[in-house]
Amino acid sequence: MRMGMKDKPTDKLSILQANDHFRDWHTLEDERVCALCNQKFSGNEVVIATMRDEVELRCPTSNCRSAVHQWVYPGNALLSEKSYEDWWHALGSNDALDNAGSAPSPQPV
Repeated sequence: MRMGMKDKPTDKLSILQANDHFRDWHTLEDERVCALCNQKFSGNEVVIATMRDEVELRCPTSNCRSAVHQWVYPGNALLSEKSYEDWWHALGSNDALDNAGSAPSPQPV
């Protein structure tokens, strides 16, 4: 894989490790889930694009333009509907959420 700059990593794992500042990549079999399209993929599938001296890592799902900051580890609580509901319950009373079907409204002081 040709990167255009001599000091840039040239193998895919090194490119992932150097350009994903949010999560660690230990092997190309490591998996992520795209928070935008909800698809699971491995490091082998990540699309690596270069423009001039810049490297961009993209979700391999066609028509998805997400990048590394929008990927999470599989099993991430933010992708779980139950965890999301629990998070809203922690913000207010269960009655307010159950009756309104959404987050509690701020109450005047």
